[in-house]
Amino acid sequence: MSKKCQWCDGPISDRQKYCSKKCRQSAYRFRCRVSLEVSQSAPKCIAYADPPYPGLARKYYEDEGNYEGEVNHKRLLEQLATFDGWALSTSSRALRDILPMCPSDVRVCAWVKPIVASPRTFGLHSTWEPLIVKQARLQRPGVRDWLLCQPARFGGDLIGRKPIGFCAFLFQALGAAPGDDFTDMFPGTGIVTSAWREFSSTATRGDTCRLGTGATSSPAPAVEPRGDGCRSPQLEASSDVAQDRGDTGVKRGEMGNEKNQC
Repeated sequence: MSKKCQWCDGPISDRQKYCSKKCRQSAYRFRCRVSLEVSQSAPKCIAYADPPYPGLARKYYEDEGNYEGEVNHKRLLEQLATFDGWALSTSSRALRDILPMCPSDVRVCAWVKPIVASPRTFGLHSTWEPLIVKQARLQRPGVRDWLLCQPARFGGDLIGRKPIGFCAFLFQALGAAPGDDFTDMFPGTGIVTSAWREFSSTATRGDTCRLGTGATSSPAPAVEPRGDGCRSPQLEASSDVAQDRGDTGVKRGEMGNEKNQC
């Protein structure tokens, strides 16, 4: 059986780890954004669900081959309740309807998108998405309950796809550890699954990258914007105010990626 790329699962030769420079760089960016503190507790079963947001399934996904209409969120939450920890992405508009169906110990995290409001909209423009989290375990160091990150600009054209920085934040918010059993209930482009594969493989490779500090074996380089729109992992750890270093103008790809666009 031929070897597979550690990021995209594509075929590679026996001497390769990744099928392309793009996959190798994506894996590196992810490792430098996620905390790899390994918990001593038993492995957990965790899950992530990123379904079509309520009321928007037909608008954005009717032409997709696996389109099945609106998602029954009550039934979805019943399925998620069977895991040790889980996370659910939804829209700011739907939060008031979905949150009462969740258990009382969930947390609501915020993915804030540093983009401007479209001139085609009226009133308040939603530039954030809630992430409802049932933590699998509590780990050190603690993690903020919000993420400042640009929408995904690469990795396909599926509306609602998530950037690499979001994946790293997701695993930290869940309290995930290499060795856990992870289920991506709505795989989409497969970016979350690819990120999890990289996250899990770091335990066997002995990598010790830490969020906010970069690789431990080399000094931190100067801060530079990343291609995925998230901040560089070498940002000062003491600053509580994140400043956008990417393009803050609304681009076509960004507008199309917001499932809860006004």
